[in-house]
Amino acid sequence: MIIRSIFFVAFVLYFSISSAIKTCDRKPTSTSAPKSTNPHPFRIVFKGNIEYYTPGTTYTILLQGVRTTTTPSFTSFILMVESEESQNYDDENNDFISGKFQLTGDVRTKISEVCPNTVTQTSLIPKSEVQVFWTAPPSGSGCVVFRATIVEYRDIWYMDDEQLNKRICEESNESNDDNANVVYECCACHEAKFELTFEGLWSRHTHPKDYPDDNWQTRFSDVIGASHTIDYRFWEQDQVASEGMNSIAQSGTTSTLESELKSKSDKIRTIIKARGISYPNVTGKTFAVFRVDQDHHLISVVSFMYPSPDWFVGISGLELCLPNCNWITNKTINLYPWDAGIDSGVTYNSSDMPQVPIMNIERVWPSNTNDIRSPFYDPSGAQMKPIAKLHLMRQRLYEKSCLEEESKSESAVCDTGPWSDWDECSVTCGKGYSNRYRQYKNPEDAHKPHCSKRSMTQRKGCYVLPSCAIESEEIDTIDPKCDVTAFGQWSDCSAECGPGVMARFRTILNEEVAPKYCLGRMFLQQTIPCESKPCQNERNNLDLSIICSNCSLTKWSLWSPCNMKCGTGQKERHRMNLDRTSMAESCDHNCYTQTINCTDNPPCENNMQMETTISPSSENITVTSVTLNPDDISEDSTEKCTLSIWSKFSNCSAICGPGFKKRTRTILYPTDPLEQKKCRKKLVDRRNCRGRHCSRCNYSPWSEWSLCSALCGMNAVQQRTRVPENVTWTWCKDRLEQRICSALACKTD
Repeated sequence: MIIRSIFFVAFVLYFSISSAIKTCDRKPTSTSAPKSTNPHPFRIVFKGNIEYYTPGTTYTILLQGVRTTTTPSFTSFILMVESEESQNYDDENNDFISGKFQLTGDVRTKISEVCPNTVTQTSLIPKSEVQVFWTAPPSGSGCVVFRATIVEYRDIWYMDDEQLNKRICEESNESNDDNANVVYECCACHEAKFELTFEGLWSRHTHPKDYPDDNWQTRFSDVIGASHTIDYRFWEQDQVASEGMNSIAQSGTTSTLESELKSKSDKIRTIIKARGISYPNVTGKTFAVFRVDQDHHLISVVSFMYPSPDWFVGISGLELCLPNCNWITNKTINLYPWDAGIDSGVTYNSSDMPQVPIMNIERVWPSNTNDIRSPFYDPSGAQMKPIAKLHLMRQRLYEKSCLEEESKSESAVCDTGPWSDWDECSVTCGKGYSNRYRQYKNPEDAHKPHCSKRSMTQRKGCYVLPSCAIESEEIDTIDPKCDVTAFGQWSDCSAECGPGVMARFRTILNEEVAPKYCLGRMFLQQTIPCESKPCQNERNNLDLSIICSNCSLTKWSLWSPCNMKCGTGQKERHRMNLDRTSMAESCDHNCYTQTINCTDNPPCENNMQMETTISPSSENITVTSVTLNPDDISEDSTEKCTLSIWSKFSNCSAICGPGFKKRTRTILYPTDPLEQKKCRKKLVDRRNCRGRHCSRCNYSPWSEWSLCSALCGMNAVQQRTRVPENVTWTWCKDRLEQRICSALACKTD
């Protein structure tokens, strides 16, 4: 009877929470007027203008009105955060994994008692701005969406437009393998001084597997690096380690690498050096300062681990300049181990075994460390704990005028004329950009090496009231670097009869600009409703919005790339059901997927046969013969380096909790391995993901303590073990405990 009562209470609680999630209404209850479609000055802003979140980090979020001659105000608001992916659901807390709001002490705000993960007002007193704290969700939680409702006056309210919806995704740990955040032309006028703090985390508690028995051996080498230009790296993934990197790995000295950096003085602003940390301070901190400027706005640093074969931690090509012409204020980066490829050892204390031939620098992942002797081996592929952390803090700015001439050491042939006036704002409403230009006095000498450093175009933001509605026509010339092609032809209607959609697309002309840089400034896709002809079947002729009206659905995703590079292909877009109850089964399959034909593909000619590898994520890797068209190559391909298309993403590496998935591609041309090393293209794309919710780890009782590992000495230890209740629960890690023995000192001769 008691068990039946408990089950009934649990069922009622789950049903009530699920109902709250489904029925929570963001529309204001104080009015029956429809949502206003007029332009408005209100928006969601992240303090610091961040574009990605770091898991577990707390951010300040503002809901504010854009100031003009008067300060706009609002009486009430609703601010909600939701997980973009419905599978990111925490069964234990009956909630989607979207982080947590905290109040800043502002008496005008409170946590909603009705809606989960929601902040609202305490009174109807007019306010121009409110602030709240938001702590980002754990690693692998994907993207979240902030949605706001603003009531300006009693019957004037706004919701679900571009300014009141903000999507933000987790910052990838693959900062060394993904240059999506690089600002190719930094527009920050001032120089900046930063403090770099290197913090060691490597210990017997964080990485217990085969941790060196002699703690006195453990240390990090001196930290060395530089602030540098965008076209320079002294180490990089998938590249061979330099002599300087080799020297640190073998002897621990940084002098050779420092000489290499000094030889590239035209690429470097500051050489970064910090003293290494060693036992008993391996988990301590070491510091350095450096400067960055408009030309040298990236940094790279390394520190080698001892004892180890050739393992190190570091960052390569980290961007500190923001697209808004400012410098980041602070940033914390987790550092994970890298293999320099010059020693084939697999344990911390492996004997020196030179790697023949030398391999490329590669990240050490639990999933690709197949040797059980490796201290990083983990058959479950669970997320590795960081070895160290890098903290960057901006200390001060050195004011410089963008009108100043560049370095006096440059030749007079590189002289430029004065800047033009700022042109008109690129938009007639809302946020846009204004540009100004200058020219070389001697255009025929513009190719000189020093001249290449000079910026001939400058951009600044501008805002024109009123703000634009989300449906307004796109602006094509917001940023010269983001020039796009004209829109292509409209696709055929997605439905043979009845209501459907048509879409058309355009692309960014500049292949060197990261797509993420431009996507925040313009749309590359347009979709409109269509109807080819009425359907004979009355059911099929229903509007999709009517068919799916009882389904709790996410918004449509962007259209996928065409599944063919030539000839007739298809694009798809998807959405998911947020309803976890049995009612989800009643939703029509058309509610989840829409398909259209590709209209802009070239015709296929001269198909050729070639060998390619299928899905490197599968347990048994197989090779099969497929037909690829010469045009069937990735968008990153160039005349010098031709790449295959991306493979499908692998399954998540984690059975439960945070993990990663990956996809790969190969170099088709050139075929010479030495020439392939010149291809500066990303061949592995890793993304964070999350397995199912991990069960709680219930363990057996601890075993008895083992005998002392040595008869004498300070390094003697005892250990005891326990096992999970279910031996298949590979995510239960706390299975071993050690303690130092009270052994006698060893006799000396």
